[in-house]
Amino acid sequence: MRIVGAGLAGLIGAHAFPNAEIVEAADQPGEMHKALLRFRSDAVARLTGIEFTPVTVRKAIWMDGEFVEPSPRVANLYAVKVVGRIIDRSIWNLDAVTRWIAPETLYEQLVDAVGGRISWGHKFDFAANDEPVISTAPMSVPLDQLGIERQPMKHATITVKRFRIPGANVHQTVYFPTRNHAMYRASITGSLLIVEFSGKPNSGWEDDLAKALALPSTLQELGGIEQKYGKIAPIDDGERKAMVAALTERAGIYSLGRFATWRNILLDDVVQDIDVIKRLMRADRYHRKILAS
Repeated sequence: MRIVGAGLAGLIGAHAFPNAEIVEAADQPGEMHKALLRFRSDAVARLTGIEFTPVTVRKAIWMDGEFVEPSPRVANLYAVKVVGRIIDRSIWNLDAVTRWIAPETLYEQLVDAVGGRISWGHKFDFAANDEPVISTAPMSVPLDQLGIERQPMKHATITVKRFRIPGANVHQTVYFPTRNHAMYRASITGSLLIVEFSGKPNSGWEDDLAKALALPSTLQELGGIEQKYGKIAPIDDGERKAMVAALTERAGIYSLGRFATWRNILLDDVVQDIDVIKRLMRADRYHRKILAS
């Protein structure tokens, strides 16, 4: 059994499949996910043995120089800014919620735990493979390599900047639906400030950020990164499921993670998907077809 991809989904999957080899195209470890990472439960913590902390997260919307309540206009502006189309997003719900926070070294701890099973610098050829494989690669990659017809899949690059706020210890998120700049969300996790942009940062965001969060002038910049698959545009769910099922039925490819299944999910859902994959692997062809659908 192989797992394709040593990102967060692949590394979590490696804990559920302790004998699986992990193959990764990158030459060395390097976490590409720097955006906000919160969990709805401690499922990933229980699977990996890494301690998570439950916290209360408070949220708000900042627009036109003040805090506002959700409305169709605000929600639609935010959706277009983030994914390029009008669909419902989490901005509608500003209630305080309980979330589980992973340590900032989550990626490094996951790599340390399974690093002996990772083959770095290995570009996997799905067309040449004849054994069952778990794929965390973007769904379009195995579909194209196998010549399976697919729907167009659009994704958008995001930029993430990180800062340290000396002495801070809160858990907050502010949404920015405005068209005036590319920043769409800023979150504080403890003392870590994560600022996310649709595409590349432009001018005007610094002032909004400072006012909305009442930030001190002593921020420590920790760097930034561009995430190519920062946001994925949803496709018809029936066609999406059909493509996932086709990969399993025709090539023994089990899709795991948001890019492989092409849906916007949290990492909590990866644990549920692992259970589905295990049932698929145990099923005969008839029941596998039912499960895959």
